[in-house]
Amino acid sequence: MKIINFYKVFILLTAFFASTGFAQNKVLIVNSDNVIYRYESIATEFKKALQQNAYQWIEFKLDRNENPEAEAELRQLIRQENPVLIYCIGTKAYSLVHGYVPDKKTIFSAAINWRRLELGQATYGITNELSSAQEISLLHYFFPTVKTIGVLYNDNFSREYIEIIKKDALALGINLINQAVSNVSEVKEAFTELLPKIDMLWIISDPVVLGDKQTVQHIFQTAQKQNKPVYAYSDVYIGQGAVLSISVDNATIGRQSAGLAMMMVNDKMPASTMQSPAGSTITLNKCKLDTLQTKFNPDALDSVNTIVGCGQHD
Repeated sequence: MKIINFYKVFILLTAFFASTGFAQNKVLIVNSDNVIYRYESIATEFKKALQQNAYQWIEFKLDRNENPEAEAELRQLIRQENPVLIYCIGTKAYSLVHGYVPDKKTIFSAAINWRRLELGQATYGITNELSSAQEISLLHYFFPTVKTIGVLYNDNFSREYIEIIKKDALALGINLINQAVSNVSEVKEAFTELLPKIDMLWIISDPVVLGDKQTVQHIFQTAQKQNKPVYAYSDVYIGQGAVLSISVDNATIGRQSAGLAMMMVNDKMPASTMQSPAGSTITLNKCKLDTLQTKFNPDALDSVNTIVGCGQHD
């Protein structure tokens, strides 16, 4: 009887540990760059959430110095560990993983130009930005008098996103004027043509438009001279002169990705392939706002996480 009871207990414990992540299956984290703070922040929160829920994980960090053995080492690790799911942080990590195991359960986040990625049947992701409907609504709330917004973009990278933004803007009575550029050398001339037509410029995460520091500086300096406010997708540009930024919260992305991973490990597949980030940080450049004398809804201040005054960004 004791032996029978022992086996009953053993079976129950095995079932319990399997349901809480203690099974032999592990989650593999592949980090595109081992020194980018954003990637590390996401990875830290992802691992913390897994650990709190007793899930096992292993991590592979790609070297920014282009280690020629990295791809072979990653493949060997995948063969050796056979993870139940792979979490990719950044485009490089996802591209390598998808090229080797396209049918593996995979999640990605922080991937630049994710709309151009080839997705597997079991691939899910967290987008790099809030939904355009959220951003447009917030912009309309903060700047109710702004009726025309301009966007510079490259057709190869951002065409789909621009089409979505235009549709969402139109729903709120805002006219979006988009100006395409083929390469970074065309940005200055395109911006000169665009600027007189708009009330505000929207900086999106387009790798061509933001191709070099000098071009970005020119955009902000020219906008300031013409008293045109700039809204940006990241608070990195507050220091350049953006009046407002709505940045995705990295810690939230890590936790959100972990929640998605734990669902998928237990064969609970999400309804949607892509999810918008669940959290954001709103930064207002009060100094620049006052300098440009841009009309701002004072009631919106309650929604701002960080207010930057004069002298805080030089």
